[in-house]
Amino acid sequence: MGSYDVVVLGAGPSGSTCALLLARAGARVLLLERARLPRDKPCGGGVTLRASAWAPVDVTPVVERTVYGARFSLALGPHFDRWHPLPLTYMTQRSRLDAHLARAAAEAGAELHDGEQALSLETGDGAGATVRTSRGAYRAAVVMGADGANGLASRWLGARETYEEAVALEGNVTVPAAIMDEWRELVGLDLGGLAGGYGWVFPKGDHLNVGVGAWKYAAGTLRGKLEDLCRRYGLPAGGLWGLRGYHLPLRRPGSPLVRGPVLLVGDAAGLVDPLSGEGIHMAFYSARLAAEVVLAYLAGRSPDLRAYERAVARRIAPELELSRHLHEAFHFAPPPYVALLSRSEHFWRLFCHLIRGEVGYQGLVQMLGPLRPLVRFFGLVARRRREVRVASALGRRPAASPIAERL
Repeated sequence: MGSYDVVVLGAGPSGSTCALLLARAGARVLLLERARLPRDKPCGGGVTLRASAWAPVDVTPVVERTVYGARFSLALGPHFDRWHPLPLTYMTQRSRLDAHLARAAAEAGAELHDGEQALSLETGDGAGATVRTSRGAYRAAVVMGADGANGLASRWLGARETYEEAVALEGNVTVPAAIMDEWRELVGLDLGGLAGGYGWVFPKGDHLNVGVGAWKYAAGTLRGKLEDLCRRYGLPAGGLWGLRGYHLPLRRPGSPLVRGPVLLVGDAAGLVDPLSGEGIHMAFYSARLAAEVVLAYLAGRSPDLRAYERAVARRIAPELELSRHLHEAFHFAPPPYVALLSRSEHFWRLFCHLIRGEVGYQGLVQMLGPLRPLVRFFGLVARRRREVRVASALGRRPAASPIAERL
């Protein structure tokens, strides 16, 4: 049985970041990935400037496009373009990004086992845990779950059942050079036409990635919505390839993050931004917080891993909570917000500051001054109305909600 300080499950952005940072600090780290690298993952592949700022290594070697503008439309209506003089988002593919990060972790000293699936996770009376895989068993003081919301670690902690879920459907389309050139530095965002989500067009090196996302109850509409999006932008819906669907886990307050020697990061912890549906930023950020706590624990400076829960509660949860309120308020009435993006330079600049990481959700709301409490209030109202509407559509009686009790 192999013995390590830390076993990391999953070589996505959060897992490889954890492994790299821990190995750099001298920890004995095993990074397990069930698929052979490089492997692709369902993801739009956008790395915002605020996400790249938290990456453990330079991501530019795998960047295929640099985005400076956005083409907005409301429910597939007329579109308008907005531009920024500085980069907003980098476009890559997860097959390239993940392999790049895993390679960096291995170069830092982590032992990388790709093509090896973790099958079980066991903790006994003593410290540490045992991970059993398709090839053997490994003992570690700490196991870091970075294997997604459906992964072994999230299921073991019981976190998976606590998340709220959105869903997405994406594919790729090959288009003539003239169309690729039009989208070279531009992303498409269709707002207000999907329940709690949006449609996108993302440029890659030699093709476009197109997708739609929504709340889980609207999953049955996604195929038709994706085809409509393609037709709206003159893309061949019949030429879609690599079509795949996936879940977006949204953490609720109180969802477990730590139990004994096991903790969760990134998507496994449900740390997806509700407003944007983006998870790479919080994958990098939560991995850094987790690595700090694990190193303190291994060095005997901390009795357990609970400091990670406190760090998430202090530095991540408030951002995600505000994102949720803004998300609910936007989808309650999208047209005014889209109109502001079209007509207000100030609103567009705020949007760019957020994407570039120059301001967070808390900083954005602070700019509202005395109107700050209204963000939370209208977010809660919009959420409760959505819950009632969904229950009515499904022929159910709306469940009692703690949200209603707070209004």
